[in-house]
This record gives sequence, C-alpha cells and structure tokens, in this order.
Amino acid sequence: MHTLFDFITHIKGVEYLVALSAIGLYMLYWELLKPKPFKSVVEASRDDLHHIRRMGYANAVKTIGKVMAAPFIGLAYIIALPLGFVYALGSAAVNGVLTLAGREASFGWRPTEAYLSGKKKEGAEKKEDEVK
Repeated sequence: MHTLFDFITHIKGVEYLVALSAIGLYMLYWELLKPKPFKSVVEASRDDLHHIRRMGYANAVKTIGKVMAAPFIGLAYIIALPLGFVYALGSAAVNGVLTLAGREASFGWRPTEAYLSGKKKEGAEKKEDEVK
C-alpha cells in the first residue's frame, strides 16, 4: 500500500468482511438461543426440496439460470444507458441545428396528426371521385 487510494480500498474491503461476518455470527448465535436450534432451517430446506421435486428439476435449473444471468443483464443495461443518452443528446443537437435552418428532423408517429379511423375513408372517397 503506497497510496491513500490503496489504503482506503483495503480498509473498505476489510470493513465489508467484518460486517458480513458479524451478521453471519449473529444469525448463528440467534439460532443457538432457540429451544430447538436450526429446526426452522431444516424445515425450510425440506419444504424447498419438496417443492423442487414436485415442480421438476428443469424448472429449478431455469430459475438458477435466470439468477445467474441477472448480473449480465444489469451490466448490459448499464452499458446501454450512456449510449441512449448520447443518442438523445445527438438527436436534440441535430433537431436544434435543423430548427435554426427552418426544418424539422423529427420523424415517426405524432398523436395530434394521427388519423386513427378516418384515413382510409378519406382515401376511398378520392378513389371513387377518380373513377367517376
């Protein structure tokens, strides 16, 4: 440890280990104080095993796979957020420049200009006029 950053990182790591150890030891101590220690833990484990057997092992493996995939999905989300921000910022910049030029770059569906039920009827009337 040569720098303050190294020292603080080391101390924080030790602090987390001490905190987790204290929580685990307290849980162990609390179970030992009960009249029948670990009875509830054994019953819960039996219920879990019974549920897994009843629902099938494939379902349990699927659930474990989803739990193991969660950190990677979160990482993909964290990576995608800045990309989305850059896209939104770039889109706003392009729209700002084009607005100064008197044009608009926005595209897509706008609810105020949507012809939800009247568009086809209007087009059908024009075709009838053309046929006559």
